[in-house]
Amino acid sequence: MLGEVKTKAPNSDFHSHWGVPPAAARQAEVARDYLKRAARTGELNGRPPGFDGPMATALKRYNGGRVLVFVVGAFTEMSEDASRICGIIARDLARTHVPYYNDDAKRIKGI
Repeated sequence: MLGEVKTKAPNSDFHSHWGVPPAAARQAEVARDYLKRAARTGELNGRPPGFDGPMATALKRYNGGRVLVFVVGAFTEMSEDASRICGIIARDLARTHVPYYNDDAKRIKGI
């Protein structure tokens, strides 16, 4: 899992734009930036623009190239990826601990 934690401070661009909460907007921005940076690294290492270098190729193998971004806003609002990250961790812990219980993984995940 590849992820990054970001914060969003209240400032002039903090308010929702076009119905998109600030944490969600920051999440999308950071995810796009990862692909741009990977492409730029390829260009700096001699790849022609538009062709994926080794970093972009490796990044696209994970979650379709979408980095999970855990964004926390100034008023504790969180990006949707925060829930996804918690779900991934809960599933992994449930898979690890299910043998200790006589129950299924889905029920153990809720404990």
